[in-house]
Amino acid sequence: MIVSVIGAGGHVGLPFSLVCAKAGHKVYGIDRNQELLNIISNGEVPYIEYGAMEILHEQLDNGNIEFTVNPSYIKDSDVVAIMLGTPVDEENNPRLNDLFNFVDYTLIPFMKKGTLVLLRSTVAPGTTERVRDRIFDKSGWIEGQDYHLVFCPERVLQTRSIEETQTLPQLIGAFGEISYHVAKVFNLTYNQSEQIHLTPREAEIGKLMTNMYRYVTFALANEFWIIGEKQGVNIEKVTKAINHNYKRMDLPLPGPNVGGPCLFKDGRFLLSDIPFGDLIQTSFLINEGMPDYIFNRIRLLQPKIKKVLILGAAFKANCDDTRNSLSFKMKKVCERHGAKVFM
Repeated sequence: MIVSVIGAGGHVGLPFSLVCAKAGHKVYGIDRNQELLNIISNGEVPYIEYGAMEILHEQLDNGNIEFTVNPSYIKDSDVVAIMLGTPVDEENNPRLNDLFNFVDYTLIPFMKKGTLVLLRSTVAPGTTERVRDRIFDKSGWIEGQDYHLVFCPERVLQTRSIEETQTLPQLIGAFGEISYHVAKVFNLTYNQSEQIHLTPREAEIGKLMTNMYRYVTFALANEFWIIGEKQGVNIEKVTKAINHNYKRMDLPLPGPNVGGPCLFKDGRFLLSDIPFGDLIQTSFLINEGMPDYIFNRIRLLQPKIKKVLILGAAFKANCDDTRNSLSFKMKKVCERHGAKVFM
């Protein structure tokens, strides 16, 4: 097949492009950042992703993959995988303008009939339906008949995206059996795991639940740490003890840097239009409050803090992605109290 990947220079877009090329498809990696695409086209991977360099060199050499800022390749594509970032605005509302502008002004003008359109980035519930309605309003095309639209979210671990894209079960949020089947056939070219049929809204919420499960669990670990501090107990030692060979316990260790581009915003998508959600909201308060809490604990031991060294700018070990890392919030907290900070 001919596959266009939109956002192919990103942390998940590039690995997905490489996986598709490795599976034998002709891939056009489309992105707005020409400088980034030049780096990739020259055989360099601009961030840590295990296995990416070897596949990139192979697929560039055999011509299976090309990187471009020109979206007109969509017109020849059997599959368009959209992997555009979906951040939140200053009021924590989902900001989907980039996605909708792409659909209105790029996808619809170039898309041919029969195209499979995959939405793979995290979105607010109902977004896939809004995309379907926009396409119908502007072109009159009927989903499941003239083209196929599914929400098939990536659920990969950064730095291990290539491995997990090929092995994790795939959620396919499809409006009907035909579009589900078309997406399943494509997915099975690079992933032999289960292909689970959900509605688009079910898949959208399922992706958000996946991330919020981890975020809330991290908040619980951090709250236990705060309790342990008050009780004079080493919570890391206790956590390792209660997890050991106990199959109903898998509590993570506490940590001050529960952040990143996904965990921070995805809960906002879930809470954007409901009048409750105290558990997720409280998790934000705990995790986002850790830098202040830790600084105050340090200051009790060392009242006159003049210099602080912060080790670990990324939100995850062995990763070079610093987006939404609480290390930078920790830096601001220290500076606010007059300390000179080194990172």
